[in-house]
Amino acid sequence: MDTRPDGRSPVPRIHPLEIPFVWFGIQFIEFAIVWLLIQRVVPDDVPTVVGVTILLVLIGGLVVLNYWIRRKFIPR
Repeated sequence: MDTRPDGRSPVPRIHPLEIPFVWFGIQFIEFAIVWLLIQRVVPDDVPTVVGVTILLVLIGGLVVLNYWIRRKFIPR
């Protein structure tokens, strides 16, 4: 496929967040950061259920925030 006369490619550029490996990599890094923060902040005498609940709520919030960012900044 030839490029257009003005030198621009006829194929639209892909945004990095559209690549599943990048998307899940970012999610994994966020999960690791949240996990480390919970281990540092939550005392050891707190029941495990509380820590897991906090983890799930924070990860759920991050997933929703990431989808919002992805839909807002990736043109369709």
